Amino acid sequence: MFTNISWGSYLTAAGIAVIFWYLIILLKFHSRDLKKILSGEKNLQMPFLKKTSKNSQEIKSISDLFPKSFDTLQDAEKLSQRIKDAAKECSEKNLSKQQFENYLRMLLDEYPYVKISSLRENINQIIVSESQLYPNLLLSLSEADSLWDGPVF
Repeated sequence: MFTNISWGSYLTAAGIAVIFWYLIILLKFHSRDLKKILSGEKNLQMPFLKKTSKNSQEIKSISDLFPKSFDTLQDAEKLSQRIKDAAKECSEKNLSKQQFENYLRMLLDEYPYVKISSLRENINQIIVSESQLYPNLLLSLSEADSLWDGPVF
């Protein structure tokens, strides 16, 4: 029936019709904004064309975007200091290894975000290194890791 019209001609005509349609919609619904932009009253804002100075500000405030992440780092630092103090205190008071483990379980229970973070392995290393300083409190890496899951007495 329409053998006189090729696909190329059809697609060209359809493309022109679509462009014409969207121009009508643009003028009908956004004519005020378009007039302001053309007169210079309003700047054209494109979010993908941000300046590099704004990007550097965003990088500086990344701690504001992810506060839990940085709180976890601070918690891990506090926890490592508390583990060192606990090992020293347990050694001075001649507490048993079981009492030392219970004390560590209580400390670790106070930092649930460190438990689920990637810093858990680092804390386990600190526990092992601190326990090696005191022969009666010696813990292996697997024992240190099991302290996170064990019940608090």
